[in-house]
Amino acid sequence: MSLKTSTRIIKRVPEKTEHDLQRLHYRAKMPRYVRLAALCILVVCIIIVAVGFIRERSRGGFQLKPEHTQLSKDVIAMVNGYERLETDANIPKYLVKADRATTFSDNHQELENVSFQMYDEAGNDSDRMTASKALYVPEENKNFTAYLVGSVNIETHDGLKVRTEQITYTKANDTAEASENVEFERENVRGKAVGAIVHLGEKRLELLKDVDIDTFESPELAKSNVQEAKIKANRAVFDQINQRIELIDNVNVNILAKNKGTNAPQNITVTANRAMVAFVGEDQKQPVLKQLELFDNVNIQSTENGGKPTKIESGYALYDKPADRFFLKNGVHILTVEDEKPTNIRSDEAVYEQSKGSVKLTGHAEITQNADVVRGDNITAQLYANKKLKNAAAKGNAFLTQTVDDRATELASNELNAAFNESQQAVAANSVGASTVTMTPSSSSDYTNVTLSAPKAIHLWFKGEGLVDRMQTDGRTTIKLSVPDSAGDAANKTVTADTVRTFFAADGKFLEKAEAIGNAELFVEPLHASSENYKTTINAPRFDCDFYPGANNARNCVAGVKAKAVRVPTTPDETHGTQTMVADKLTAAFSAQTKDVERMEAVGGAKFTELDRNGISSQFSFTANDRIVRLRGGEPTVWDSKARAKAKEIDWDTRNQKSYLRGGVSTTYYSQEHTGGAAPFGDTKKPVFITAANAEFDHRSETGHYSGNARGWQDNNYVRADSFVIDQRAGTFNAEGGVQSMLFNARRKENGRESEVPIYAAGKKMLYDRDNRVLKYDGDVDVRQGTDRIVSGTATVYLNDKNEVVRTIAENNVVVTQPGRRATGEFAQYNVAEDNVVLRGSPATVDDKENGSSQSSQIVVYMNDHRVLAEGRTKQNTSGRIRSVYKVKATP
Repeated sequence: MSLKTSTRIIKRVPEKTEHDLQRLHYRAKMPRYVRLAALCILVVCIIIVAVGFIRERSRGGFQLKPEHTQLSKDVIAMVNGYERLETDANIPKYLVKADRATTFSDNHQELENVSFQMYDEAGNDSDRMTASKALYVPEENKNFTAYLVGSVNIETHDGLKVRTEQITYTKANDTAEASENVEFERENVRGKAVGAIVHLGEKRLELLKDVDIDTFESPELAKSNVQEAKIKANRAVFDQINQRIELIDNVNVNILAKNKGTNAPQNITVTANRAMVAFVGEDQKQPVLKQLELFDNVNIQSTENGGKPTKIESGYALYDKPADRFFLKNGVHILTVEDEKPTNIRSDEAVYEQSKGSVKLTGHAEITQNADVVRGDNITAQLYANKKLKNAAAKGNAFLTQTVDDRATELASNELNAAFNESQQAVAANSVGASTVTMTPSSSSDYTNVTLSAPKAIHLWFKGEGLVDRMQTDGRTTIKLSVPDSAGDAANKTVTADTVRTFFAADGKFLEKAEAIGNAELFVEPLHASSENYKTTINAPRFDCDFYPGANNARNCVAGVKAKAVRVPTTPDETHGTQTMVADKLTAAFSAQTKDVERMEAVGGAKFTELDRNGISSQFSFTANDRIVRLRGGEPTVWDSKARAKAKEIDWDTRNQKSYLRGGVSTTYYSQEHTGGAAPFGDTKKPVFITAANAEFDHRSETGHYSGNARGWQDNNYVRADSFVIDQRAGTFNAEGGVQSMLFNARRKENGRESEVPIYAAGKKMLYDRDNRVLKYDGDVDVRQGTDRIVSGTATVYLNDKNEVVRTIAENNVVVTQPGRRATGEFAQYNVAEDNVVLRGSPATVDDKENGSSQSSQIVVYMNDHRVLAEGRTKQNTSGRIRSVYKVKATP
């Protein structure tokens, strides 16, 4: 009930009355608000007083030198608006001003809001110091020591400003020392440190601890706090006269710049044990960082446009900021870009012009890029914008290594240069002076090692992915192909010429062909000595060699005009000697397995010589496996000191010392003596000629086998047969098949006159025996001398020491015929001296058309006087009988 009543009462109160009531409530609470405000003000005042007290307390009193700790405390004067000017001969020395000065009995003063104005020797304004308080202690010769405390500021006449809370200034040496935090600035340089000594007279500022310095390119940028460099060190000395800052211990410098070439932002961070920062000379109004000299444990990182940094390490460095150039010494290492294929630069000394991308290295210089290396006593290199190697020129013990998976290519010379593309791949390399290129395979057991040397220059060109495209040399050049020792007949090869050009296969890894031009020489040297291995030297004006794919192993070498090859046995003996081959064109083919000469082809005026034996033809081929020389074309001819042979085809087996001649064989023994006396001819001094369809000679056994219409002769003496076999050692001459011969002349007396009448003999076989001086015919023998003829189964001719016929013995169905006379028997002996034939038989018979006939076991037929002597009893037939039939001539 009451609640409702209250509600009604409230609803009846007017709106204005409610505002009045609120205002009354505020007025009632106002004293409390005032008390709270007063309390807050009191707290703030207490805080301000406390802060001031603490500040003053932290500021402390004057930090006096020991000689000033006993200053007087007796005040003798107090002056407001104090000024004091010290002069010397009317030249002002310094001016002291203070809002208040308190002077003590020992003449020292305490000054408030003080300033010290210093003057130079001419009396001009020089340096100025201000502080909240100062303790001034006068000394002799108008010197003094001043202890300044509170907002201390020092400003020199050349623009150096130093701020700190407390310093001690000594007029005698014109230095101000501070032990607390110090801030300083001069034109474009400002910084801070803990403790400092300001040498005002020497214009030098020593920063004692925790040095932090900022430099700016201009005062405008300094106002905007756009730094040029930030410098930190444990200690530092700022030399205003020489415009440099010496930094000591734990030096750290960060330089913000722009690349001179690309204008890209650049950040250079430097650390060292000691450093010297130099600014532009005194004639410049606004000092700008010029040089940064670094000592001991120098580390530099240069980052451009936020990319990966270039890192530099050395014992000494001098950075020329306007040129963006580094002078480096004592173990230089530059890592241009640290990535999966870093470029490392090392030397004793270096000049690195970063913006130009130029590097000059001195002493043990080396640049490695991926697996590629450039080395020399000195190197001048150019880098791409991405800091990768563009080109390099090395001098003194210069060396280049280019490596791919299968092999490494090395170029060594006193001077060389190399160029690379932006993918770090070699493009070209050139050497100057005596140079060597070595190509070493990764797997030495499979591939050939290639070494190329030249006295004047070597030029290399590379293609994609650093693969070698071709090489060219200047001056007398040598290429050596060293093979693995994988076989008994493995052989190294060397090519030498005035100029050499080499070309590589499409894969760029292995040789495809080589051109050796000018006095070219190919030398093949087996790794092992044996009777089967020869050292081979080929000389020609030019060589063109091609190679087996994928192994640097030569396949063929073609020698040009008037080529000459000399093969020297590694183990010579009496039957094997130096082999010489000459031709207009020589081709040497090499084995893929042994790398030795497998075949040689000679074309045009070809000649082959070994020991005393020679062979010529239009062309020939020589195969190493059987060591046979195959002479073809023109008129193939072989000869030695004893004989000469020609044929359409000649195969000369140098291993077994045999020769095979086919087609129209013609041989000449220079004399009967050169046949070893084995030919059945009488004159020992005249040549002996033998022809046949084919012939085979065994030079070791000194035998010759002629086949197919064989014919031998000396002057008018000759032998014909299907085949001959001449054995010079045994001294025999064997003819078979249709033998026909006219070998000797026998002396005959006819009609009282003596003459030489040739003897013709025929048979199936003939054998001449030099040692027994016997000539034997066998099979259907037919011997004729003039009109006389002896037919028998065999016939043996006996010779004297003058090779003249002494007697002839015929056996088996012997028939002797003369004109008008015929004799038969089983045995007949023709005696040259007696010119008679002794016949034996069962019986022997003689049938003379004019004189009748006789039969007996033995009959002597006189060839020239128609006499016949018959004997019934002989040694061979002791009981024989004689039967004669005489023809009586009728008388007219």
